[in-house]
Amino acid sequence: MPQWDGTVTPEEQANYFASYSLLEHHLDLLKDKPRIQAYFRAMRENEDSFAGKVVLEVGCGLGLLTILAARAGARKVYAVEATKAAAAFARRLVQSHGLENVVTVFETTVETLELPEQVDVIISEFMGHFLLRESMIDSVIFARDRFLKPGGAIFPSHCKMLLAPCSSQIQVDAKVEAYERALEDFEVVHSYVKETCKVDLVSLWESYEREVRSTVFGTSLGVEIDPPELLGSPVVVKEIDLHGATPQECVAVDQNFEIKVDRSASAEDLRRFNLWCGWFQVEFRGSAENPCAAVVEWDTGPYSERTHWGQEGFILEPPMDLSGADRVEGTLRMQRKEENWRLYDVEIERRATRGGRALGKQDVDAYSLS
Repeated sequence: MPQWDGTVTPEEQANYFASYSLLEHHLDLLKDKPRIQAYFRAMRENEDSFAGKVVLEVGCGLGLLTILAARAGARKVYAVEATKAAAAFARRLVQSHGLENVVTVFETTVETLELPEQVDVIISEFMGHFLLRESMIDSVIFARDRFLKPGGAIFPSHCKMLLAPCSSQIQVDAKVEAYERALEDFEVVHSYVKETCKVDLVSLWESYEREVRSTVFGTSLGVEIDPPELLGSPVVVKEIDLHGATPQECVAVDQNFEIKVDRSASAEDLRRFNLWCGWFQVEFRGSAENPCAAVVEWDTGPYSERTHWGQEGFILEPPMDLSGADRVEGTLRMQRKEENWRLYDVEIERRATRGGRALGKQDVDAYSLS
């Protein structure tokens, strides 16, 4: 896969932050009750981690977490938000709650932020789809290295990425139908142009089909998987400790995995492994020097209450037959896109095995996490 060269253009930054300028977008995020409850519990149940402390929120949006940190007893809260409109909304909320003497909102990126002091705690909601999309984790790591006191805490502190095989016809049907409609469109246009203009488009068919297949099946999609659709227990493909992680660790994923096939699944489902399901977990543990009295965990997977992230689906077309397999083995590779550092190219190698022996050939599927 092509590798990102580390360059971030002003245009990329402007386009990204513009998406957060609408109040409607932030209200959609506030509808995510599990998300709000996790941060609320983490701060309410660990007020000793905030009382009298200096706090920095990276990407404060409307300032909800900033207000919660102030209410948890923080002496000072610095909130940084790069989107002009969102920063203005945050200031308004802070003032309407009488916290302007505790909270200062900066309209800038954390990479250009200047603070008068170091901070004890960093809070941020940096997670994107399948954890890494949007690459905001880089900003948290930057803030840690520049502003966090030795022994300071990051909320959340630990993350995991998980992957599981699924059989989910409902989730995949719409994509298959879109693919078939696109091919039918070609036939309609081809017939019309040939009849009217005496120009035959058939030489373009293979290129068109590859293009449609790549667009429809090669782009990940947001899904909501029910537990019975899983064909095996999830496997952890990436773990990140925000207190020690480097930016380089978040640029790529390269992880072998082995998943035990759930033989209690129906014969039909075992023959129709048609979707990889990816999601993430986060934990609020605090730091070794400032540990949380109450550790809060939060999962965006099929067994948990639904969130705005849902899970990320990667379609297998055609489906893979696991009816004779006891394991699915493979490798997940992710790399930041060369043309847009906030998105990822994904490759998943897969093979079915039984008793350690491969059943059939190994396949590799390529996707865009965009």
